[in-house]
Amino acid sequence: MEWEWLSAQVAHLPATEAPLSADVGLVRTDGMLWIYDVGAAPAAAAEVNALPGKKTVVLSHFHPDHMGNLEQVKYETFYGGAFTCKKAGGGIVVSRELFLPEGVHLFPLPSVHAKGCIGMEYAGYAFLGDALYPAVKAGQAVYNVSLLAQQLQVLKGLQAEWFLVSHSRPFAHKRDEVLARLEALYAKRVPGQTYLPAERN
Repeated sequence: MEWEWLSAQVAHLPATEAPLSADVGLVRTDGMLWIYDVGAAPAAAAEVNALPGKKTVVLSHFHPDHMGNLEQVKYETFYGGAFTCKKAGGGIVVSRELFLPEGVHLFPLPSVHAKGCIGMEYAGYAFLGDALYPAVKAGQAVYNVSLLAQQLQVLKGLQAEWFLVSHSRPFAHKRDEVLARLEALYAKRVPGQTYLPAERN
């Protein structure tokens, strides 16, 4: 397992299937290493711990493949949504946008996939975790219409040119392409409809 660099400051460890472990993001700033999700694979924890310097962790959400290594990773503090911090027994709750001195932007990201998703934006890239994925109800992949509208509003407010989506290959997606796909899906809603079927690839 090796870091894949998207720029001089932004990288990730690719997700794995066995064990199921999410992509682990990395942002190098002048004073801190920012780790976005810690994965669940032992190799991911080892790679994070091998990085020299102070580390702050941001957890995208509470699913085990994203936060399973939290007790194995060495870090200064971590940020997450309220439900994630409750599950983890601590952390700094992100309940609104945070513009941090290092140039890191943390923000709540409405999602039907999981409660309390958090994104992290830095220098043209936005880590989104699993927030773009649908939920499964009665065996069908669906999006909640209201949450999709809120998600689109947040995504349109980001400056990043690239959206980074966990468990996805490629990992980096062009912002405009993602927004166009979600807007096309949202346009298919009908009055009174709560859920929209997800489009199949």
